[in-house]
Amino acid sequence: MSDEVRSRIEDLPNEIWLEVFDYLDWINLFSAFYGLNKRINEFLLSIKYLSLYSSYLINYSNSIYICFQEFPMKEFKQIQHFQLIYDNPYENELNIAKDFTRFSTLISLTIDANCGESGCNNEFGTIIFHQHCPYLQRLYLYGNVFDRELQIIDNVCTFYFPSLRYIHVNKLPFNMAMQLLDQCTQLRSFSAILYGYPERVSSILLPDRIRMGLPLLTKLSLGEDNYFETESSSTLFELLFPCCPNLHTFTVDIRCNDNCEKLLDPNWWAHLFASHNRLKRISFHIKWWTRNFRSNGHEKIQRFRSSSFFTELNANITSEFDSDFLRSVSYDLYIKN
Repeated sequence: MSDEVRSRIEDLPNEIWLEVFDYLDWINLFSAFYGLNKRINEFLLSIKYLSLYSSYLINYSNSIYICFQEFPMKEFKQIQHFQLIYDNPYENELNIAKDFTRFSTLISLTIDANCGESGCNNEFGTIIFHQHCPYLQRLYLYGNVFDRELQIIDNVCTFYFPSLRYIHVNKLPFNMAMQLLDQCTQLRSFSAILYGYPERVSSILLPDRIRMGLPLLTKLSLGEDNYFETESSSTLFELLFPCCPNLHTFTVDIRCNDNCEKLLDPNWWAHLFASHNRLKRISFHIKWWTRNFRSNGHEKIQRFRSSSFFTELNANITSEFDSDFLRSVSYDLYIKN
């Protein structure tokens, strides 16, 4: 018999293994290789990028595959970038969100969660905003799950994101938005539709640190569904904008009543941005409605078109009109440069 030692797949160098892993999605990678031996397990658990689709984890009976029921999330101690596409909810709830606390090296977190009208609540958001992630820089929460209200006791969250620079959440309660702007001192970009403003608009107050200035914030995207005929957004803008001297890009998406006069006045916007000489990009969508058929929304739109402020920004202004016969009239104003 020959004394030659036969080559085995386990003898491949680390570089070859990692090259093979790059061609496989994590689900196939885990199901094919995890548990072969200690060395392979160490490779798998040392990955820095992890992307999961919930639809990949369930079978035809809408329950999680047996091989993933003991998904070793607690063993991933080096993950830096995590993405969860929650595209198919199922009865045995995926508990990955509850393991975020173990991702001490996490730099970016993206969750895209969509459910049916009778689907899951916003438990993801509640869990995330109670985590301590000292290195987290990017947080993106998409999908209709994040349109639902957060279940937060006393409107206070215990998150710790000292390195956070970029955040997008579909919707956030007003108090949490202020908490994020106050505590995340490295923020460059903030994007969210806000709800839950104080009942009295005059009682809107900014934390001391925000009033001292947010010099690093260069991109701001805010929105509101205002059904209460109050000037809550305009009041917030008047307080917040002087605190953002280096704002470069501003996006607004607001639905309001015809009585919100400031938001529908181009001169008010021009005054608001008067000291923001760094502002280069704007994108507005303002939708308002009225039951007063004598109110001419087209005149308001024309005032925006005639505004020298928006002309200097080379803004393209378009509009749409819709009438619900004998009930209300709505206008959509789009401004973008």
